[in-house]
Amino acid sequence: MTIHLVAMSGISLLFAMISIVSGAALAVIVFRNSRRANSNSGMVSFNRHLDALSDDSRAHLRQQLIDAQRRQRRK
Repeated sequence: MTIHLVAMSGISLLFAMISIVSGAALAVIVFRNSRRANSNSGMVSFNRHLDALSDDSRAHLRQQLIDAQRRQRRK
């Protein structure tokens, strides 16, 4: 009877340790994600996206297309 209780407490201890480590890992992940995401980073990302879509950011691409069309007409 005593050996059976010791074995059960060993398994219980193992599961308790796994639970504690898993909970601590989850807490660290949640803490790191909450620090990274704030309203300013969202606005900066949104403004960067708008800048990428603006005419000024595509001006060099338009110029490259115009130059390529001129080269094709010369041939």
